[in-house]
Amino acid sequence: MQYFRKIKGNLSLPDSRKVRGYEIKRMPLGAYIAALQRLQNFPQEALEAVFPGKSIDAVIRQLKTIDTAMLSQILIRAFTALPKYAAELIAALTGIPEDRILEDPNIGLDGLAEIVDAWLEVNNIENFITAARGLMAKAKMQAANTSKD
Repeated sequence: MQYFRKIKGNLSLPDSRKVRGYEIKRMPLGAYIAALQRLQNFPQEALEAVFPGKSIDAVIRQLKTIDTAMLSQILIRAFTALPKYAAELIAALTGIPEDRILEDPNIGLDGLAEIVDAWLEVNNIENFITAARGLMAKAKMQAANTSKD
């Protein structure tokens, strides 16, 4: 019985890749889980940054009566707060200090995209997602079969 199917892709992935003067390394599982937990909190933190002190119900009520001035305020808060959260997450994933991500002119927006791409490659995220989807499908089938019994 075959428990693991062969995952397509290069099995000899690089341990690291240098991008814009920074080494992007393969993450240990614990660091990856910590970054995912940080990402899990992102929606709540983003909501708090854009709509400080407001509940989700208050935000929905406010959005129902949105006008141009309110939209401008929301966009300004989003554009000032959310990049900081993204920089924190990328710093946690890559090990590059957050201040360098934000301040190093060698990185810039295009370099940031290259860094994220290198992180995805080195950590083989595409194959992880494919394998996770396969496991979820098998778990659903087993749960369905178990409930029929």
